[in-house]
Amino acid sequence: MATIDAVENPPGSHRLKSNALGLPSALGMSLAFISPTIGVLFISALVASKAGISSPFVFIFGTIGIALMASTLAQFTKRVTSAGTFYKFITLAFGPRTGLVAGMLLMFAYALQSPLNTNLFGGFVSSTLQADFGISVPWWVLMIVIVAAVGALAWYSVHVSMQFGIAFLIAEVVVVAVLLLLIVFKGGDSGQVPQAFTPTHSSGGFGGMGQAFVFIVLTFFGFESCSTVAEEVRNPRRNLPIALVGSVLLTGLWFTFAVYAIIVGYGAKHIDALASATAPLHDLANRYIGSWYATVVDIAAVSALVAVVLAIHTANFRVMYSLGRDGLLPRMCGRTHSKHQTPHIAILVYSAFTLVIGLIAGAGWGPMKAFGNLGYLSSLGILPIFILTNLALTAFMLKRYRDEFSVMLHLVFPTLSTLTFLAAIYLNLHPWPTSPLNVMPWIIVAVILGAVAWVIVLNRQGSEKLDHLGTVLFMAPGSDAAMPAATQTVPAEAARL
Repeated sequence: MATIDAVENPPGSHRLKSNALGLPSALGMSLAFISPTIGVLFISALVASKAGISSPFVFIFGTIGIALMASTLAQFTKRVTSAGTFYKFITLAFGPRTGLVAGMLLMFAYALQSPLNTNLFGGFVSSTLQADFGISVPWWVLMIVIVAAVGALAWYSVHVSMQFGIAFLIAEVVVVAVLLLLIVFKGGDSGQVPQAFTPTHSSGGFGGMGQAFVFIVLTFFGFESCSTVAEEVRNPRRNLPIALVGSVLLTGLWFTFAVYAIIVGYGAKHIDALASATAPLHDLANRYIGSWYATVVDIAAVSALVAVVLAIHTANFRVMYSLGRDGLLPRMCGRTHSKHQTPHIAILVYSAFTLVIGLIAGAGWGPMKAFGNLGYLSSLGILPIFILTNLALTAFMLKRYRDEFSVMLHLVFPTLSTLTFLAAIYLNLHPWPTSPLNVMPWIIVAVILGAVAWVIVLNRQGSEKLDHLGTVLFMAPGSDAAMPAATQTVPAEAARL
């Protein structure tokens, strides 16, 4: 089978170490980015506010849709070793201009992850300090503190090993799982709730389930992150597909069980209390175990939030540094610190961006609502990327690997995935959402039109600059930006991306 590979590491090329990670590390990376703890602690209430008792059903439906999307990415990673993921795959199928428009929308969706998660940190830690210790600290102070702390860590180049990340992930899940299992075994507030696995008990009807689906996309955000270590994973064409699909299925089962247990804990008659809860597991821990365990749950939540914020900021620091280094932003963003050799200007600029967007959103909506609203916008932005990637797989296989084309894997599965995401978009737009969600679709349209305009401008300036922008934004150093002529199976223009 012909494949698209990076060249062998030449001496002194500063490439990443090959064969350094196995399947458990690749799987753990996606699981850590998804952060099952945060999904259960915070997003479950957002889903319940839209889908009500039917939240577990929507999670099952969402898991199927995301798993089919993971199958699409798995089929690509069997043939293309790239850290570019969505951008790279769309580019190979439809060309660099379409790929770059999709990539800009993708970058917009990811850029919002920092403001929304720092709002969550500020709002949650503020209420936790008040509830657990009687300490009053404004949410905006805590937001500034976490942004400054993350920036300081990046400034001094502090690296947290993947093994520690996986260990914290396991500890957080165990803390939450003990509580949830106890609730289910005790029968919760008023017994089991089998109707939770049907679509007929959504408090917001089918439109509510559609909006809940967008929050489920937020829950799975980052499942594709294992593909960014494609160069370092042993046997990536075997291990990356397993990690992609496996991470989605494992977390999907976990989320479905968890939200069901939470509904059982609150009781079907008290679903409104869950929908309005800012820390549902804290409340349930207090009720079913005791205040001491509620504090343990809160500590697990804070550690998960810090890890996620650190990961998101580190990635965005790198993007801004790359843009500045290559002259696509002011070159000062591409400077490194004389002593620590870290992108200190990019750290300052992106930290300022996070604070401006985050503080404005938090002041306007409140930090917890800002988390939900920005999360909705971010997830709505990535749905078109999912759809385009599904279409790209069919086109790519027919164009480059027609002999290996499978109707089920390369047409039926991506089509079902596309239909799932189209249904989610339709249910979000019909009926038209209420304020402030009603402006979100227009923001996505504006981002797409702005990206198209930028591509037109760059195209007039010369295709080399356009191609180079794609490489800077969406490729890790040493990935398949350079390929030996013998292994190229795509046009030279696409191969540069």
